[in-house]
Amino acid sequence: MAYAALESMDEKHVSALGEANIAALMLRYSLPAIAATVVSATYNVVDRIFVGRACGEDALAAVTVCFSPSLFFLAIAMTIGQGSATMVSIRLGEGNREAAERILGQAVFLFAAFYVFAASLALPLMRPMLMFFGATDKIVGLAESYYSIIIGGLIFEKLSFGINNLVRAEGRPVFAMATIVLGGALNAFFDWLFLMKFGFGVEGAAWATILAQACAAIWVTSFYFSGRNWLRLRLKNLRPRFDCFKAVISAGSPSFAIQFLASFAAMMYVRQARFYGSESAIVIIGVATTAATFMIFPVLGVSMGMQPIFGYNWGAKNYARVKGAFNKAVAFATVICTLGTLVLEIFAEEVYRIFLGGDSAIISDGAGALRILVACVPLIGVNIVSSGYFQSTKRPALAIFITTIRQLFVLVPMFYILPKIFGLAGVWLSYTVSDFLSFCFTLLLLRREMRFLSDPSISRAS
Repeated sequence: MAYAALESMDEKHVSALGEANIAALMLRYSLPAIAATVVSATYNVVDRIFVGRACGEDALAAVTVCFSPSLFFLAIAMTIGQGSATMVSIRLGEGNREAAERILGQAVFLFAAFYVFAASLALPLMRPMLMFFGATDKIVGLAESYYSIIIGGLIFEKLSFGINNLVRAEGRPVFAMATIVLGGALNAFFDWLFLMKFGFGVEGAAWATILAQACAAIWVTSFYFSGRNWLRLRLKNLRPRFDCFKAVISAGSPSFAIQFLASFAAMMYVRQARFYGSESAIVIIGVATTAATFMIFPVLGVSMGMQPIFGYNWGAKNYARVKGAFNKAVAFATVICTLGTLVLEIFAEEVYRIFLGGDSAIISDGAGALRILVACVPLIGVNIVSSGYFQSTKRPALAIFITTIRQLFVLVPMFYILPKIFGLAGVWLSYTVSDFLSFCFTLLLLRREMRFLSDPSISRAS
């Protein structure tokens, strides 16, 4: 009787995706996802604040260099996590619980295989890899000390992040949020303990991150053995299955494109700053991108929170409901981006003082760079939500297109063209120009999509 009641309760969580008020659902799913992504961003923010204050600017530059390869490995993990979550949402919308459980088992198997691949690739090639991503001779030793530890514990980050997507996909956003909050709070505590109290240096920051992620991974994995879940993690599904693998990779390919291109852009950012500036320019990048990322992560939370709603109703062919959810998500994301931009424009100097202290010589230059970088951020909410929408409705090519326009076809050329004209300021300006142009391209694509959602009998090609 207890199991039947539990199953009925979990069915209610799933069916609400297609029946409950859209605004209420958006808040229910997006607010926990926003909280989760903001807290997740604190892994990066807190590490850099403690490293900058406790270890100095060279150490902060070293940690900044490690961000690019981290995004590359995150690209693979997000392919698995977001791809499997998308397929789970669609299968639940179709009423196919058994197929959703097969996707769950395949995701866990793929995360384990990915860890073996990533560690065996990165550890033997650590120094040349970091030099390629922008390290200088002065800081490569610090970067190597930090990132070797991060790679060793990579499995914990990917499990906590990936399985969390699946928990959210089956209608449990609050539990998913709790996973990230737990990891973020522990990361801040361990950073304070290892760096400020014990003086462990950049290695202490790495160990703080790994220990926090390990706790989060244990927490979220326990969900599938707790009896509170709708889907079951069954041993028979923990094996390679080509059909599931193909579906997950296809649905998750936009996440790979987004993060791979973000990694490439971050690498280009660091390399161009190194060429036109010095280690100080890398520090400026580290603080500016951390602040901008912290602002953008809530929008990613909106996109992530809305994906189960998009996917479920797309699978149920309820296109009017999909359109309503999309419009509300875009409006919400744009408000967040606008408010965040205003804060960073007004308090740019204070942001650098938080990371570097009040006596740093680069505060003025850094504040100017940050103000340029975030000038067009209010426009990117449309891009982020649109990419998540196309991914969750199993059209990865369109999601990849939106990302590719910004990160590859606009941003990379700007990195080469604008610095030749404006010097180091051109490096900062590249992001602003790419944000504006990619927004224009996305609007053209959405015009056709909104016509289809209003009248599905109209061909998308018309």
